[in-house]
Amino acid sequence: MAMMGGGNRVAQAQASAAPSITRNDYSLELNQGPLIAPGRITGLAGATTADAEAVEGVYNNAAAPAVREPFSLRWFDHDISIGLAFPGAYGNTDFDNRGENGDQRLIQRTSRFLYYNLGLQLQFGELGITVLGDFLSYDVGSLSGTTSSLALTTGRIHAVGAYSLFDNQVVMGAGARIVVVNIAAQTSGGSVIRMAGAAPEVGVIVKPNDTQWRVGATARAPVEATNLSTTHATVDPETGISEAGGFILPDRVIQPWEIEAGIAWQYGPRPLNPAWIDPEKDEQALRRRVARERADRARSQQADLASLPKATAEDLAKRAALAAAFARDEQAARAAEDKELAEARERLYQERKARNLNWPRERVLLLASLLITGASKSAVALEGFIDQKRDYVGQSVTLAPRFAFESEPLANLLRVRAGTYFEPSRFSDGTYRQHFTFGGDVRLVSWDVFGIIAPTTWRLTSFLDLAPRYQNFGFGIGAWH
Repeated sequence: MAMMGGGNRVAQAQASAAPSITRNDYSLELNQGPLIAPGRITGLAGATTADAEAVEGVYNNAAAPAVREPFSLRWFDHDISIGLAFPGAYGNTDFDNRGENGDQRLIQRTSRFLYYNLGLQLQFGELGITVLGDFLSYDVGSLSGTTSSLALTTGRIHAVGAYSLFDNQVVMGAGARIVVVNIAAQTSGGSVIRMAGAAPEVGVIVKPNDTQWRVGATARAPVEATNLSTTHATVDPETGISEAGGFILPDRVIQPWEIEAGIAWQYGPRPLNPAWIDPEKDEQALRRRVARERADRARSQQADLASLPKATAEDLAKRAALAAAFARDEQAARAAEDKELAEARERLYQERKARNLNWPRERVLLLASLLITGASKSAVALEGFIDQKRDYVGQSVTLAPRFAFESEPLANLLRVRAGTYFEPSRFSDGTYRQHFTFGGDVRLVSWDVFGIIAPTTWRLTSFLDLAPRYQNFGFGIGAWH
């Protein structure tokens, strides 16, 4: 205990010894240390870079929108996700991982955390499009009477398109990671910093047919904003220093670049990468046969009409009568063919559905990934900004390994998952913090949302993230597959 207290005093002395911010020549880094993500991803410790599926998969891999899983049975498909979480909901929260010997005053002043996400995925054959937004808000109290406490709201929006190649065995995606931030003074409610920025992100997933493994990787460019919007900002005419609400503003806000790579391996009788059957190709032979028969009839009818004489009015009348008879016969034939096509499409759909339902549910999915986060130049965290101290963060590249597993102990009713990840500290004197995550899905009823969408079987997702000086729990709603 004496050593712990001595460490706290040293850390507090180091924090107080950090030079004060007197100019605008610094950056504000908005890197997120703990995993704040949709429910399945959090339960799997964020290790889903290779197994990025459904609408939530775009969080870990930009290729996810075009990944076609066995349960995707139609040429057009869709998925939605809604989630709510309360990171740091219990007691003191070391949200930025200052460490066990960190200044306890910094740990105790973050509060009122709220996270929520909403996403939509649309798939058209080999093409997929996803828009997923997640938003985090929390308050940071001031240690001094010279600056106001702050309320932070940050949002990340992934707008991504992806395309699959080689029968959905290689999937590639690209799009934008959009970051919006609003930092407001709690006393006045006015914005101290407001910014929006975007940068590209790309991803790839390789999933060979009839294998039990996948690999994936994704990269995100840094998001930077130098044109910051504020309320009541002033510029000192003598020094040129820009201030707002008593804060000397940074010259830029940055979210560092990120690279993720991962692997998935599934044990058990359930296949991980069965070949996806494209409904368009599945029905192609039947459509071609019908089109060929219609073309043959048209040629035969034209030949019969061309063979008739056209010398007299009686000949023309016979020709018109025969053309009308051909039209009636063609209409009846096409109606029968359309009915046959519809029945065949439904039969093929039911065959694809039965193929998916007949696969065993027993499996154990193992996941591993590594998140690499880039360095930030002359950057402080939100605490450094609020204290107006050059307590620099992100001065070197950090690595975050992640591991998880998922299984389904109650077939078609309950899925469970657990994992662990190591959160690096962005502070120079910080250390890694190990997190343990848990989660699961419970199958609910089928509902068409008042007729808005096709009948969908829904799931309730829950998750828990536990670590020293940090806890997170939440819930989500999505489609059961």
